[in-house]
Amino acid sequence: MSGKGAQDQGEGDGTMPENAYESLVRRTYQDFESGDLDLLGVVMAQEVVWHEPGRSSLAGHYKGPEEVLGFLRQLKAGSGGTFKIEVLDVLSEPERAVVLQRETATKNDKTLDVIAAVEFEIHHGKITEVTVYQHDTYAFDEFWVDNSNDEDSMDDIQSELETSAREAGLGSSP
Repeated sequence: MSGKGAQDQGEGDGTMPENAYESLVRRTYQDFESGDLDLLGVVMAQEVVWHEPGRSSLAGHYKGPEEVLGFLRQLKAGSGGTFKIEVLDVLSEPERAVVLQRETATKNDKTLDVIAAVEFEIHHGKITEVTVYQHDTYAFDEFWVDNSNDEDSMDDIQSELETSAREAGLGSSP
């Protein structure tokens, strides 16, 4: 794989010039950052699959442009619009590009700051598959857990325990 400044290759064999893969991927990041997800859908093949690792509610395999775009919308919405990606480097070769990126966001007194490698497979000018490799999957997963009601839930549990104990005659001594 080559980084910036790669030579043009692939003319006449059905592939794009090598630097076109990097350009296509950088454009997808610009579209995501600008919030123009419909434009982002234009560069996805109908059979696109996005593989998101982990155990959070966001983890899974998203198939087709609608599911992938829905996932990307969740990143923005679930972080209150604070989810940002900083492209650190793009490595590309015919039909493949890998982006090294920093992902940041804040919500509910939580901060996300992780590094990921994102592999794009590109055929006939369209993204066909995306695989995400999180450096710290646990940190990424933990950020997306909704803990906003934990304190209320603990209060509810404590109240239920006290009520049950009183009803069973186990309350405090007179």
